[in-house]
Amino acid sequence: MGISVSMENRRISRINPILFAKQPKVLIEEIEEYKRETERLGRIYDLHRQLGATLDLDSMLEAFSRWLAPLSAHTLVAYQRRSRQKLHSACSCHGPHRLQRVAAAKRLLSESNPGAPQKGYLPELNQFYHLWPLDPDHSDCLLIIHPHAKLSTAPFLKLEEEVLDELRGPLERALAYEDLYDQARRDALTGLVNRRVFEERADVEMAHAQRHKQPLTLACLDLDFFKVINDRLGHAEGDQALKTVSQTFTKTVRDSDLLARVGGDEFAMILPNTSLENAALLMERLCKAVRALQISAPDSAPLGVSVGIASWNTEDSLESWWQRADAALYRAKEAGRSQVCI
Repeated sequence: MGISVSMENRRISRINPILFAKQPKVLIEEIEEYKRETERLGRIYDLHRQLGATLDLDSMLEAFSRWLAPLSAHTLVAYQRRSRQKLHSACSCHGPHRLQRVAAAKRLLSESNPGAPQKGYLPELNQFYHLWPLDPDHSDCLLIIHPHAKLSTAPFLKLEEEVLDELRGPLERALAYEDLYDQARRDALTGLVNRRVFEERADVEMAHAQRHKQPLTLACLDLDFFKVINDRLGHAEGDQALKTVSQTFTKTVRDSDLLARVGGDEFAMILPNTSLENAALLMERLCKAVRALQISAPDSAPLGVSVGIASWNTEDSLESWWQRADAALYRAKEAGRSQVCI
């Protein structure tokens, strides 16, 4: 004997009994909550995707700023690791407005050591800020400068904890990449840029000098009596001498000058917008500063530096320019060392 089931019973059996039992109002609320959760996860995923597209810190902050814009109006996003004293930022302003916001960010991040999120008013900008620590030591901080006092009502802050968690990993990776990149471009012993970076920057400086019709001077520097220190006192003392001399060079030259270690005891420097005469004066100060260190091996003359300088001509390649400065360096050695020749 067969079993018969009515069409009405079949229709009822296909209805989820849990949904069937709920009130329509509750069901609508759950659907709305589901939509909000889907939107939230979509935003977090979009941020994750944009941050994963780059390893450069500044580009990462630009991506975060673009992602943040629809959620919260802002004029600057900044990040700093206190031990590096280097500010990374993305700013939507230009000219003096940008400079003002960057200056305010540097001040806030240097003065603050937040154990918890901070917020406040910047009267010089007529803007507001939020500051968050990103690590337990409070050495990593994220700063947002914005035009509205009520950022706390912005959709961004509803995602605050998840967003900060999402930022930590990519920022750490970017810092590690920056370290590796920097190590590849710097001399491990002295911390000065290496020859590869020097040659890259030299091309840029020559193009800039030609475009703006400014003087440009190259200096080739070679330490005097360094081999004696290495041979008689050992490589450890030689390395220390190189570090000390490099620090002396760095303190003496200007921020705009490009200083590199290009060989064992050989250095090179490009001096932008500097005439041959002014470059000679600066190099003479370097010679005097190195002599004042009074570094020497027993029964040897003290460590010094000989310098050859040459002014760049528009027909010069880096190689021909270098040859002229190197020839001047040879003349300085032949003339008695620890001096400057043109």
